[in-house]
Amino acid sequence: MAAKTDLPPTGGADPHRRRRLLRRLRRVVGVLEEQHRIQDVGYGLLVAALAMASPSAAPYTGGDEAARRLDGEADVLTQGLLYPLASGLLEVVDGIDGATAVRLLAAVSLGAAFMLTLAFLRGLGFRRTASLPATIAAFATPYSWIGATSPIDYAPGMLGASLLLWSLFRQHQESRRGYQWRAIICFGTAYMLHMELILLVPATAWAVARHPDYRHEAQVTALSVIAVLAMSISIGLAGPSESLRVDHLVTRTLAGANGPSPAAWLGWLVAAPIGFGACLFGVYQLILAQRSVGTQRAPVWIVAWSLPFLAPIVAGSPEFQPISPYLIPAGALGLADWLNRQGSSNMEVRLGAGVVLAQAALTALVLLIR
Repeated sequence: MAAKTDLPPTGGADPHRRRRLLRRLRRVVGVLEEQHRIQDVGYGLLVAALAMASPSAAPYTGGDEAARRLDGEADVLTQGLLYPLASGLLEVVDGIDGATAVRLLAAVSLGAAFMLTLAFLRGLGFRRTASLPATIAAFATPYSWIGATSPIDYAPGMLGASLLLWSLFRQHQESRRGYQWRAIICFGTAYMLHMELILLVPATAWAVARHPDYRHEAQVTALSVIAVLAMSISIGLAGPSESLRVDHLVTRTLAGANGPSPAAWLGWLVAAPIGFGACLFGVYQLILAQRSVGTQRAPVWIVAWSLPFLAPIVAGSPEFQPISPYLIPAGALGLADWLNRQGSSNMEVRLGAGVVLAQAALTALVLLIR
């Protein structure tokens, strides 16, 4: 004889009640998502304000062309969006010089990059206890902070890299080739913000080719992305002073392009690990760190994203630092991934706080020494 139970049969659930519960759940999720967006914007504004309020860092040899031209050096060659944006800012705001205008744009770019990186990590499913300390630690590295408080285009480069990384990880597409064209447009914007991001052409093409909807024609897709990007870059370089523009692009991309130099390599052995700090640890976690069975690894194209930072080290000089702004958001991703693999939010908080404090102390020491 069957035991009596007060539970309703499985098929007797009220469909109207289920729909009401789903609607309520969607509203709750929507409210939480809106709160997270507001928090991201607040964090970005705070970071931008801190960067603008910080003392101006002494600019390095490369990257300050826009500020110099705005201050009257008409023979200085500039490329990209920074000079037009700063020129417009001088027209709107009275009483500021070119260097201050570029610094203001750099601070805003840093805040926007910070906000976009937080949103990008949240979209990947990381808890706030992992994404927030990872982003703070990555953006608190000396290269990031020096670049954001100098009249150079390094912070706009971080913004462009964050935008491109967000686009490549966001695989949803509304149209058949939506992902591919979004990646191309985001790359074009990133390149116009900082020319060194030309080194990310292979990573962009590889990421697009590995999209699930394009894998049956991966090689053709990769070649088409490279062709479109190369054509766009060549059009931007064309003109009466094309050779000067090409030389300028090579110099900026390869940190002076002085050629291989053992003395420069010794300088980079100190400058690069200190300058990138926690970011290199994050990149190591993405590419090389061992993982337990069942944990998901980063996509393989992240290797093509991270390794180009060796190009300016091999062919350039530490005098042109900071370099490779694209390593900052990648480092934040790697740190968040490492914290997430610790297993609990409490462990994420403890380890994340330790990384942030260690990176902040190192950056403060570097700034004091300078």
